[in-house]
Amino acid sequence: MSKRSVLYQIFCSWVKAVNLFYYPKRYYLNRENIPSDGNPIIMVGNHQNCMMDPVNVELALSDRKAYSLTRGDVFRKNNVLSNFMFWIGLLPVNRLSTEGLNGKTNAKDANRAAFTVATKRVAQGNTLIVFPESRHQNKRWLGYFSLGYLHIAFQTTEHLNFEKEVYIQPFAHHYEDYFHARHDFMLTFGTPIALSDFYEKYQQKPRTTMREVNELVEKQIHSLMLDITDLEHYTAIDALREGPFGYEFAKKHGYNPYKLPEKLLADKLLVNILGDESKQQQLDKLQSVENEIQSLGMDDCTVAQAPNIGNLLLHYLILIIAAPFAAVAFAITFPVILAPRIMDHTQINGEGDEMFRSTWNVGISTLITLPVFWILASGLLAIVCWKSAIAYFAFYPILILIVIAYCTLIRKTKKIRKYVFYKDAIDLHNRRKEIIKELNI
Repeated sequence: MSKRSVLYQIFCSWVKAVNLFYYPKRYYLNRENIPSDGNPIIMVGNHQNCMMDPVNVELALSDRKAYSLTRGDVFRKNNVLSNFMFWIGLLPVNRLSTEGLNGKTNAKDANRAAFTVATKRVAQGNTLIVFPESRHQNKRWLGYFSLGYLHIAFQTTEHLNFEKEVYIQPFAHHYEDYFHARHDFMLTFGTPIALSDFYEKYQQKPRTTMREVNELVEKQIHSLMLDITDLEHYTAIDALREGPFGYEFAKKHGYNPYKLPEKLLADKLLVNILGDESKQQQLDKLQSVENEIQSLGMDDCTVAQAPNIGNLLLHYLILIIAAPFAAVAFAITFPVILAPRIMDHTQINGEGDEMFRSTWNVGISTLITLPVFWILASGLLAIVCWKSAIAYFAFYPILILIVIAYCTLIRKTKKIRKYVFYKDAIDLHNRRKEIIKELNI
């Protein structure tokens, strides 16, 4: 089994500190379900937020170093990055659509080699993190599972001559917000599945057995997460549960909407109720309204609150008063604020996948901007004046919070302005209100 070296523990502590700043409340539920370190474990979960998913699982496993399968094209960017990713436990897997990797080796051959390495790691009593959906999702739903993780799992059992237990440990992520800092997230662990119950059947019917185990895993993960399967009305359902109605619905049913685990339970109840066939006609109308709201650059919360010119002027006043403080804060912290956004627009292949936003924010801050512009800068300043260095070190995170809060206020003000100056705003508000009343929930 792989224990965390001192250097790796220091690195994880630093990542955890940055992560805690980004996600002010982190909920780890049912960690006691995880089999003890030294057992061969394959952790399987939903893929909702790019690199943040394996990072958050790794931070939950304080007693061991876990390995994780990740997209292979990232490893071909440069050697320094590749070596670093191998050091933190990432193993490359390539998409089968890749025709060639180096002109000689195709994706299937490369994946066989990666699966062999993964199998050996697990057989040695290590933990492997896998996301069977392969690609991350851009919605709160569970995608199709490939069986690659079960090939690794049962190859491990064969490697161990079916003499040692191998576990599949389901888990599920749930993020309050995918794209912005200072929102909560939770990670819930399900009940581990002992593969010894399937050893005999696997030796007779391997493919059938893998499908059976996969069904059990999918069922658990589905039960742990918010899975909005009605993609036709996804925008309407997601806006409803995320906006003021969703919070009132939670309170009405005895849940605290400001605690993410309870809000998730309320959201799942709401999604279940909205799945009733009798609600489909109203959802069609609400979907149309929500699409209109999004196209106008507003959100459900703004339209629900129906702000007036007085609300807009108040927001402008706050922005003006806070502007000098925000300007000073931004002038000092702009590398931390801007670097991830620059990367967000020039990321891999220029695809513009906004689900990478949190990955850039946390990753670049952890590895580059904070070490250079906060830690190193504090040290250099200490050479000149240690009092100034202490003040700079202490207030730097506060300045970042000021910039984040100011940017959030700007986004909110823009939406209010669009609502106030939209000629059919009242009609839009009333239509939304009437449809929700028709839903009768």
